[in-house]
Amino acid sequence: MTHYKKILNIALPAMGENFLQMLMGMVDGYLVAHLGLVAISGVSVAGNIITIYQAIFVALGAAVTSVISKSLGAKDKKQLAYHATESLQVTLLLSLLLGAISLFIGEKMLVWLGTQEDVAQAGGLYLGLVGGSIFLLGLTMTLSTLIRVKQNPRMPLYISLLSNVLNIIFSSFAIFVWNLGIAGVTFGTMLARLVGVLILWSYLEMPLAPFHWSIDRELLRLALPAAGERLMMRIGDVVIVAIIVAFGTEAVAGNAIGETLTQFNYMPALGVATATVMMVAQATGKKNWQEVRQLTRCSYWLSLAFMFPIGLLVYILAFPLTQIYTLNSQAIASSLVVVLFSALCMPFTAGTLIYTAAWQGLGNARLPFYATTVGMWLIRIVTGYLLGVSMGFGLVGVWLATLFDNAFRWLVLGFSYKRKIKKIGEISR
Repeated sequence: MTHYKKILNIALPAMGENFLQMLMGMVDGYLVAHLGLVAISGVSVAGNIITIYQAIFVALGAAVTSVISKSLGAKDKKQLAYHATESLQVTLLLSLLLGAISLFIGEKMLVWLGTQEDVAQAGGLYLGLVGGSIFLLGLTMTLSTLIRVKQNPRMPLYISLLSNVLNIIFSSFAIFVWNLGIAGVTFGTMLARLVGVLILWSYLEMPLAPFHWSIDRELLRLALPAAGERLMMRIGDVVIVAIIVAFGTEAVAGNAIGETLTQFNYMPALGVATATVMMVAQATGKKNWQEVRQLTRCSYWLSLAFMFPIGLLVYILAFPLTQIYTLNSQAIASSLVVVLFSALCMPFTAGTLIYTAAWQGLGNARLPFYATTVGMWLIRIVTGYLLGVSMGFGLVGVWLATLFDNAFRWLVLGFSYKRKIKKIGEISR
């Protein structure tokens, strides 16, 4: 019971943060919708690229959590200060690269994706401003990670809530009072994030080492495969959508609606995974392998306990919820397929997320990267095409392949993890 309480103490605020990050994007989309179809289309396409940036920073956050937690577990203050400083330096360097890409070729990227000229211009403005200031998002996530690991798992949640409220106020004024259009939404988002970063910095109690030009190899060793794993998922998702396009516009729309409804299914597991990385890394620093084993098991069952009632509720209410978005019968049927398979995937999805987090906590992000690459590209995409297109199962075939992919990664990561812990435990005796 103690492990469950410790996990929840970290996981619940992390769930709240995930929801608020999602809410900020939803608020921006709602406000931009008042500016017309060109604006909402441009911002929507640009938002897909921002989502990739966010996935990279999530991966970096997992690596930061692992190295900082391990130093805390080992009570190594020198390493703690070194990794904290390196976390901020790597965040700024990565932000500089992504920001430059957004500013100088952001609009061209949207053109390469096939958007019309006016849509690309609208999206390019949003991507240039929000992507150009991506260091604010990066610092928000890294500082939140440092505060969450070191002292207070709830503080980042409170500051995220404040940033969302400020974003609504600033962006609404910029659009409806000052008539600044898309630029107004971006300025509101940037200003809200800036306030959040300043407050987070004022609450940081982490010791910092002097600045230096070298880069933390241990942090990169974790961050690069973790970022690669997220990128494999995001790019693979784009390919899956390209396959679904062959089934018609109604299938694409229904799939999008279904994924919108079921995104809340996974939120609890993502929050628990954040806690799992942290606590497994701390136990690893203490070389307490029995605790590592217990934490992983508790995290899995806790994720499933949260996911099941949410997934069941979404499944029961799927038909009326889908009708909020569309009355097209084919789109509704496609949405119901997504909701059904998302519910069936829950045990596998929970296992994949928790064992990925556990491996990152142990300091090995390569195996999840390999498992995701094989699962996404050889199982989900290839099998999805064969079942969906070649064999004519349509959207059902694609989602069957998704179920196979999640089951494969759960089995590979879980079996390898148990063997690893057993081997370490035998050696340490």
